[in-house]
Amino acid sequence: MSKRIKNAVLAAALASVVAISGAASACTVKTSHPRAKITISFNEKTYDLEYTLYRNMYPQTVQHFIELADAGFYNDTIIHDYRSNDWIGGGYGYESSQYTENSKSEYLEDNSRENAYYDLFKGGVLSPSVYKQITYDKNGKEVVSPDDALATLIGEFSENDHKIENGALTASYGTLKMFYYDKGDSNQQVTLENSFGQILVHDYKYNCATSLFSIQVSNSSSFSVSKYCVFAQLKDDKAKGVLDDLRDAISDYISDELGGSTSKFTSTVNTKVDNEDTFAEDGGREIETSFTMTSMPIIIKTVSITKY
Repeated sequence: MSKRIKNAVLAAALASVVAISGAASACTVKTSHPRAKITISFNEKTYDLEYTLYRNMYPQTVQHFIELADAGFYNDTIIHDYRSNDWIGGGYGYESSQYTENSKSEYLEDNSRENAYYDLFKGGVLSPSVYKQITYDKNGKEVVSPDDALATLIGEFSENDHKIENGALTASYGTLKMFYYDKGDSNQQVTLENSFGQILVHDYKYNCATSLFSIQVSNSSSFSVSKYCVFAQLKDDKAKGVLDDLRDAISDYISDELGGSTSKFTSTVNTKVDNEDTFAEDGGREIETSFTMTSMPIIIKTVSITKY
């Protein structure tokens, strides 16, 4: 099956899920702390990670995550970038035979969900927050136009002037961050509409997250809370224990099946991201990066919202 046909099939499947989930959630009442469950599969065992989301402090990020989850976007994706402190997922689908038979670079190209994400955006499923430019109404007031909306997410963190007076989440064990890959020396600016209705101009590189998120798997992280939005944390000690169990299962697999060789479990794969004409720059923007992929896939089976 060609990549184009795969993307079309995936987009159709996502559209059907959107219709169902939209009807189911239309009557829900929004709370300050929604909850989510991320079910991860590794070596034929599943692990349910329960999360509390902080809509009261990071409303647009949480809404974006909920919209993607309700659309079924995250289901059957993989942790495509495995690091000692953080696991990154949400951008590549899981296809069992291709994962073992193809080269990892071919796998990433064939199973990217970038186009499917953009289809959700074009279909009005994702709430816009980033725009190409400011426009003006007939009274000369600054406004934003839906025609100028970009398929990226506002960065709700301090280096993007998102200030939390009290209780801001820290980067702790198990927390979720909306993630973006470094845009290098890009100095392009975009227009934002924040949760207070303010219209601001800021750097694109801080407002370019799409579907990717990271799970912090240690007590420290290489992704500063000043540059990445930490929007959820594990619900309780039981949830932390589940993440412990998953990490132990990975360690046991490396020890028992790979002779303790981490180098046999991971490999570095060079690739490009943001390579479609879908984001801020005219003509698209190719960001060269590398992922650390695993020989045994860590599969995000489902992401479901259990409380709105």
